[in-house]
Amino acid sequence: MSREGYVRDLRALIGPRPVNLIGVAALITDLHGHLLLARRVNADRWGLIAGLSELGESPDTTLRREVHEESRLTVKGAHLIDLLAPAGLSEAPNGDQFFAYTAAYRVTGWHGTPQPDGHELADLRFFPRADLPHLPLTRLGRAALAWTA
Repeated sequence: MSREGYVRDLRALIGPRPVNLIGVAALITDLHGHLLLARRVNADRWGLIAGLSELGESPDTTLRREVHEESRLTVKGAHLIDLLAPAGLSEAPNGDQFFAYTAAYRVTGWHGTPQPDGHELADLRFFPRADLPHLPLTRLGRAALAWTA
């Protein structure tokens, strides 16, 4: 099993049976306190930059990798603010079942200009917190409301 493509390799072995997956989410704000939200390709809801850990990868390393891959930002500092347990068993559109655990980080320092990768993310924008309740949000987007209160 390769380190990269861990989930793909795992699924080749076990098929759609349920697994535990660990991922991360990044709460990134600009100098004005506006929150960076991402809209995935073929999606209409806004959420946080997020992704799954590869085999043997720490959540902190996953955070830095995912933020850079999806937005071209370099994380300079971050701290864990929450660990979200799954509400229940989830199922991907292809039938793969999973329980998703998410380590949420507040990014305290970053460098670069946010640019969506075009593969996973279609758009990245900073929003004032007051706009968040009026946006169509993902589960992580809704969680950001509490983390920024």
